[in-house]
Amino acid sequence: MDRRKASMDGYSILLVIVIAILSIVLVPYGFLVIPLLLLFLLYQSILRVIFQGPPVRSLVLNHPEYQLIHTMNDGVDVYGFVHYQPKKADIVVLMHGWQSSSEKFFERIELFKNLGVHVLSHDMRGHGIAPDTPEWTAGKVMQDLKVLLNEVDENKVKKVHFYGHSLGGFICLGLQNERHDGWWKDRQGTLMLESPMTAYRPIFEELSSKFSFMLPWMKKWAINGFRKIHPETPELTWDDVEVPLWGLPKVPTLLLQAETDNRLGRYHYDLLCAQDIELYPHLLKTLTHSTNRVNQERDLLIEKWVNERIV
Repeated sequence: MDRRKASMDGYSILLVIVIAILSIVLVPYGFLVIPLLLLFLLYQSILRVIFQGPPVRSLVLNHPEYQLIHTMNDGVDVYGFVHYQPKKADIVVLMHGWQSSSEKFFERIELFKNLGVHVLSHDMRGHGIAPDTPEWTAGKVMQDLKVLLNEVDENKVKKVHFYGHSLGGFICLGLQNERHDGWWKDRQGTLMLESPMTAYRPIFEELSSKFSFMLPWMKKWAINGFRKIHPETPELTWDDVEVPLWGLPKVPTLLLQAETDNRLGRYHYDLLCAQDIELYPHLLKTLTHSTNRVNQERDLLIEKWVNERIV
């Protein structure tokens, strides 16, 4: 099995099934293989669920003012959309959420562009223009983003700021961990988070709710699977995929939280607020977790933040 894969591919699974059937037919007491085969298939199915990509793909951004950047990460296509200002300026790197894309972020991208900063928006794997990936993980997306940042013309950039929504916030927080570095790390200015995900544990428990009786085993399988996909993190534990160990900003951080978050609730917000960081939290009554391409309350706070701390 590929060292960077948690589950078997379809061909390998089919081969196991064929061998099991032959054992049942040809070997005395071969029927004893049946429960083992069923457990194997259940295990493989659960791994597919744990590491599945988005079931719905959002539209692709198509606008003449935004240049498409294409690069590669370990043989995988990586895409982003960039707009440079005429002169040297700060850059805001935008990360969308689950089942979103740069196209769904367009109004926020335009907001930053019109405030006088460079903008770079990344389409995560399985989103927008980016290809699907077997065994989706946030770790893969962070590596993609780091490769994409190396395509930025850093000579045009003063400081680098990140803006992440929901899962995109989780990605931006993860990049704060000391294990991630690059030219952008030394130039970080601020971090902006919109209704961010700050821990994987509650998401995983929701994902596995149909198999709640198997939760302890599923947690073990998830961690072991992540270690196989990312052998660079062999000692990973559940604490490592939750703030503060996941990543904690050392820069001023704007937190724009939907007061009534119908997707993540307040757990993630409260977890971040409990940390000893330079945090500027806002609970927004008019903001919902998603479908907020334009929100006056949020956008005014973004504009104020950019005018006071970036441009």
